[in-house]
Amino acid sequence: MTEQTGMTGQARMTEQAGGASGEAVEETVAEVGRTLAVNLRAARTARAWRLEDLAAHSGVSRGMIHQIEARRTNPSVATLARLCTALDVPMSELVQLPGQLGTVLRRSEAAVTRHGARGLSEAALLMSDGRHELWDHRLQPGDEIHDSGHPAGTRELIHVTEGILTLAAGSATFTVAPTDALHFRAADRSHTYRNAQAVTARYTVTVIYTGQRDHRYPLHPPRSPEGDDCT
Repeated sequence: MTEQTGMTGQARMTEQAGGASGEAVEETVAEVGRTLAVNLRAARTARAWRLEDLAAHSGVSRGMIHQIEARRTNPSVATLARLCTALDVPMSELVQLPGQLGTVLRRSEAAVTRHGARGLSEAALLMSDGRHELWDHRLQPGDEIHDSGHPAGTRELIHVTEGILTLAAGSATFTVAPTDALHFRAADRSHTYRNAQAVTARYTVTVIYTGQRDHRYPLHPPRSPEGDDCT
């Protein structure tokens, strides 16, 4: 039967793969069109412009702008450039897909390390892109976490939400109460987080690397070695 149709099994597989790929491309094109329609309308209304106003400023007809916002047509690069110039927004802003604007990272998927005498204190790495890290800490009463120091130039932004956190670095001691924050400029030095209170301390730490990142901690979410361009 294969010979009668003139199509081998491999050819059918190739055609099917091509069809799947084509569907993915069409879906991406459709998503770009939806994104462009929403963003164009938002940029226009943010200036309190009617369709006629944007047409007058851009030289693109009112009908064409309406077609784009109604997702009935995809504009040429020249038309999109005219609209962006009139609205004073970069072209990338109008076509940037929602997924490119942000990513939700679940704490349940964080890289967690445990500390303290009973292993009940947690340091959860929520995000690490090679330049910044976001940690969620739960430090039990009487526990402490010691850090030998990050690479040179590293800073930390610490925000306490529950309990009271004490941070000691050399001769300096900082006490951070609930809703208070600490800009710790010496995170490249040895330092210790302590909870001397009777209740759990809950706080977040944003680590900012100005040079080399700390390779003790993984990139999160993980990415391939080729994607890690930080030295």
